[in-house]
Amino acid sequence: MPTGKTQAGVTILELSLVMFIFSILIGFSLPRFSNLFESNLLLETKKIAKLISDLRLTAILEGKDFRLEFDTQKSAYSVLERQKGASRKYERSEKYREPIALEPPVEFYLISNQVQEKQGLKFGGPPLEFDKIFGQQFQFHIDSSGFIDQFTLKLKNKTHSISLAVVDIMGNIELGEETPL
Repeated sequence: MPTGKTQAGVTILELSLVMFIFSILIGFSLPRFSNLFESNLLLETKKIAKLISDLRLTAILEGKDFRLEFDTQKSAYSVLERQKGASRKYERSEKYREPIALEPPVEFYLISNQVQEKQGLKFGGPPLEFDKIFGQQFQFHIDSSGFIDQFTLKLKNKTHSISLAVVDIMGNIELGEETPL
């Protein structure tokens, strides 16, 4: 016979629901432990890929033209922004004033333009390789419509190499896997 009083306590359903919500919140708040096990080579490659994606998005949303400049001798890269009113003059971006250096064991291994022969007259030239001793600078453009020059970038450390490729002018980026030298 019911007495009108409710029993004190928590049902299993309520407890499991609270634990489920709590585990989701904990999952979002904990750091990603996979980053602790990734090599510097992969982290640097992902950092460059994220920068390219961010610059493309900024170029589209804010109508800016960027130039990404890779310096092979210093193992660093810079972001240049086109000055307003000047069609060919670029200066350092406000957000990236200083060149971004690669972590010490990681360096540029190969940089090449990926340009088909039909597009060669419009967008670039033949693939370029460089000698680390003399170094070279490579420049790739991101225009205000979001189009990016196609290129391949290989990074290496003492034992492995990895590649990053901008495979089409829409900015699709493919990361390779680490391979032994």
